[in-house]
Amino acid sequence: MNRNRLASYILIGALAFVFAYFGIEKFTNPLLWSGWMPVWIDGFFGIDKGTWLKIIGAIELGLAILLLIPVRSIRQTAAVLIVLHLAGILTQTGWNDTAVRDIGLLLSGVALLFLL
Repeated sequence: MNRNRLASYILIGALAFVFAYFGIEKFTNPLLWSGWMPVWIDGFFGIDKGTWLKIIGAIELGLAILLLIPVRSIRQTAAVLIVLHLAGILTQTGWNDTAVRDIGLLLSGVALLFLL
């Protein structure tokens, strides 16, 4: 197996794991995550913050699943959506340790796009 293919499998596995974990956590541990939701989202489109948390969790789980489907165009789409999702999160979190983590994840998504 060549190095680029191995690197892409590692990135796919890592991003799928992280996004699946975060998605599941939003359902099983909502109090931990609700503090990260921006204030303006409560009531946005008539949807309360708790429901938004579940929607975002479902999206993150969906992105993890899409990454695991062995079709190049689906994985590319998932990687683009992950990068956009993380860019959106970064506009809301400000500069802190969580933002540093999210920048690392975002750049991992960009690297995956180059490898796919």
